[in-house]
Formats: sequence, C-alpha cells, structure tokens
Amino acid sequence: MRYVLGIDVGGSRTTAAVSRYNGDAWDEAQPLTLDGDRFVESVLYLSPDGVLAGREARQAGSLDPSRLASGFLRRIGDDVPYVLGDVYYGAETLTAALAGWVADRAAEQEGGEPTRIAVTHPPDWGGYRRSLLHDALDAAGLPGALLLPSPVAVAEDYRARAELEAGAVLAVCRVGGEQVESTALRRTSGGFELLGQSSATDPLGGTRLDDLVSDHVLGRLGAPEPGPGELVELRLACIAAKERLSAVAEVTVPVPFAPVGGILLHRAEFERLVRPTVEMIVAQLNGIVAAVPGDRLAAVVPAGGGARVPLVTQLLQDALDCAVDVEADPGHALCRGAAVAARPPARARVLDEQPRPSTSLVTQSRELPIPSLDDDAELGEPPPRPPVEITPLHPPRQRFGRGRRAAATSTETTRQKT
Repeated sequence: MRYVLGIDVGGSRTTAAVSRYNGDAWDEAQPLTLDGDRFVESVLYLSPDGVLAGREARQAGSLDPSRLASGFLRRIGDDVPYVLGDVYYGAETLTAALAGWVADRAAEQEGGEPTRIAVTHPPDWGGYRRSLLHDALDAAGLPGALLLPSPVAVAEDYRARAELEAGAVLAVCRVGGEQVESTALRRTSGGFELLGQSSATDPLGGTRLDDLVSDHVLGRLGAPEPGPGELVELRLACIAAKERLSAVAEVTVPVPFAPVGGILLHRAEFERLVRPTVEMIVAQLNGIVAAVPGDRLAAVVPAGGGARVPLVTQLLQDALDCAVDVEADPGHALCRGAAVAARPPARARVLDEQPRPSTSLVTQSRELPIPSLDDDAELGEPPPRPPVEITPLHPPRQRFGRGRRAAATSTETTRQKT
C-alpha cells in the first residue's frame, strides 16, 4: 500500500507517522513504532560498521562515548563539526542520518518505501540551514523531502480534524524537550502564513520540567549521594513519573538504590514545582498573539511532549480568550501534521474564489512534482531507496570555515555520484 511519511526530529526525541492511501483517499496519519516505543531518542552512535540510534546508541556509547552524538538539530548551520572517533561530521549529516534510520524502520513496517517524505524544522530557520538539511537528506537517500516548519506541521494536524477558514489565525504553543516555540499562523489559500514567532531554549523546555522533578526527588532522598549510574536511573524514573502524572493524581517514583525504595509524588506537588516555568511558557505565547484581533484567533493548539502536562492547558485557558484545542496525543502532532502535508492531493483545494499567491511557509521550489491520484490512475510502487551511507567530512584537523565546508560537501557529492 502506498503511504507518505512524516518525521519530526526533535532535540530529545524523534517521532514519525504514516498516512496510507486506500485507493480512494488518504487514511488518518498514525504514529510509527520506533525503538520499541512511539519515539526514538535523538541520539546516534557512528562506527565503521554502521549507524545505531536510540537505546542501541546509548548502550554502545556507554562503552565508547567518543562516537556518540546528540543535540545535532540545533547545531545545523554551525561551522564546527562533530568529531566522532577520529572523523568529522556536519550536524546536518547526523540529522539526515537519523531521518534515514527512521525511514528504514518505516519501510520495514510498511513493506516498501514511502511515496513522499516530510521532515520538520524550527520555524526560525532561514534558507541557509534549510538548504544544508535538504542537501544532507538528498545525500542520505531521501531526495525531494519536503521541509516543513514545525508550527505549520501542527497547524496541518489541526486542520485535518477541524475546519479552519481562510483568514483565521491559529496560535501554536510547542513545548519540546529542549525548546519552546510560540507561533501565530494565518490560514491562506496556499497554506499558512507566519505572523509572528518566538523560540526559547532551556530553561523553558520539557527537560527543565524533568530537572525540577529529579532535583525534588533527589532532595527528598537525602544522604548518601547516589552514584552516576544511579543518577541516570533516577532521572529516567522521574521522566516516566512526570508523564504518568498527566493521567493520574499521584505516582510512586521507584528508587531501588535507596532504603525508602520509592518516593510518592502528587500531581499538586508536581504542579507547584513547575508552575513558574509553565507561566513563562504561557507569557511567551501571550506576547505573540497580543496583536491578533480576538475575532480572528480561532484556537490555541498546544503540541509537543510537554503539552501533555494539564497545567499547561489550564494556564493557557486562563490567559487567552479563545478555545484551547488539546489533542489526545499532542506529542505526535508534529509528525502527524508532517505526514498530512506530505500527501499528494487528489485535487486542488481552493479556499477563495479568487486565489491569492501563496504566502505559505512551505516553499515549493525544492519539492518533487505532485503525482495525480485520479481514480483511474495506475499507481506503481516507488523505487527502493538505497541504504543510508554517511560520508564524513574530511577537512584538515582544525576548525574550518564555510568555504571549506562547501568545498567538502561538493567533494562528497561528486564522490557519491561516481
């Protein structure tokens, strides 16, 4: 069955969703299982034998941390490469490698390659960083991938389940692991137009909430101080407890290395810890939508893993005079919306009698032609994608500038073509 793939490479977690074509229409986008769960940690381990991601990467990296990489999405555009082992890699190369790893998992589960792929990126990226990622995806065997600003992906996910008329404004509050993005988007005849955006990294991201819970539980344990391995174990337990508190009133954080065995944490206690951080998140969004006329603001859409925290929704409702639309699974809103955007439309969707030129954030210049999906069309299977091969940068053993990097990229492309 033909399908499209949406990938959200986040700072801490990467998610993916597929939308399948049933012969008449595209099915609802569904999250994929990755690394035994519905996400894979955004971490890679690179060795001469291949690429590992998620849990396998962490396990291999515990033995050889010199080949472990994380946080590469936010480093795209930085001239300083990663040094893994004794080899240099650009951040865009690592991001494309993780996207290729996800595409391989999708092909295994779906029994073939996707018709089209969309990959999200931060809304404040300019053409330079988009071009770097686009070229890296092409070199990784994902040619023609649609690059989609993350708030547009959230808006596409919203539009797939609710009507949104032309001219209406949607406010998106994405609470990611390492970054909080507040965006106002206006629906146009050609997509979504950016009205304003603000991005903040730590201490507002979801990892800040994890830190607060971990510090609180650690403080209640008292002496003796746990070792490094025990601290990692405790943090993972606190992350799981934070996520569980989105659905239950209390949870016990297991602490097997301590005499108490576990720490009981109530939701009210958790909300008291994180309230100052959540208030800053709400204030950031409020500053973006303050200039939007009240009658044009259709809804606020929280997204990202941190949006599962009930206090986020509560404070947004208190601060803004409009509907707050919280999807049952906001953590996968971006990859689902990316899959929706990747669908080749069966027919043009016209919102206005006199269509205006598109001011969509999604540029059309680097996309593949959109195939027709008429009922009588014969749809063949897409060609198989070659295995992902990461070609490292080979600059001198020193920091190198953009000119040298461009030359290195050109050399890599030529080498791969030959």
